[in-house]
Amino acid sequence: MRWLGVFLLLALGGWARGEEGPWGLGPPPEEVRERCFAVVRTLEVQALYREGDTLVLVLGRAAKESPLLLLALEGGRPMPHMGPIRGKPVRMRPFFFLQELSLARRVVALPGEYRCFVLHRGRVVGVLRLGLDLTPLPLPPGNALPYPDPSQRAP
Repeated sequence: MRWLGVFLLLALGGWARGEEGPWGLGPPPEEVRERCFAVVRTLEVQALYREGDTLVLVLGRAAKESPLLLLALEGGRPMPHMGPIRGKPVRMRPFFFLQELSLARRVVALPGEYRCFVLHRGRVVGVLRLGLDLTPLPLPPGNALPYPDPSQRAP
């Protein structure tokens, strides 16, 4: 029985390493990582919320596209934010740490999607999801609510 558990861990570990696409199909991990990196380079702040002492950034590629990533800014340092957003919208401003975002070396292949781990100075701050066709997948429903219409940004 113990060997069955070890075998399952090894099998799942090899599958989650992302060395092949889901079920052995799809693009190589280098191509998926390059696509994730291209998306990370185009991320911009779509909305900004204040939750107590924390700022929550909703990141996406363009103002009218669905949000792709949530980050919390605590003490000037980006941190992961699991959502949903419970704060109030605040005025937009530039965040220069976005230029410092990078990716982890591994890509995780799951059924129906790839996941890339977004890093800031070596620490994971979020997960970017790509579909099997390497298009960015929006945040799951409910994570970025309330998500304002970009044309209705707070003053």
